[in-house]
Amino acid sequence: MEKQENAVLTVVGVNDVGILAKTAACVAEANGNVVQVSQIVMDKFFTMTMLIDITGLKNSIQELEDTLMKSLPGMEVHLMHENIFNSMHRI
Repeated sequence: MEKQENAVLTVVGVNDVGILAKTAACVAEANGNVVQVSQIVMDKFFTMTMLIDITGLKNSIQELEDTLMKSLPGMEVHLMHENIFNSMHRI
């Protein structure tokens, strides 16, 4: 069985209707799978962290990030492989 590869996605910006839905649709279209989601809305600000299984992605992580940025104009979108994320946060 193939080892699961994950990526960490963060989306931050002014809250609007459909952010989670648009994000999940982009991930599904790219053949990714949402594993876990954490989101919070404080006043008008939206913050979401999403763990995505990218084992079966049709394209590259960069292409998925580009698609997400186009789908979520005005939002800060960052997507990185979990290995990079873990390395950045290791002491």
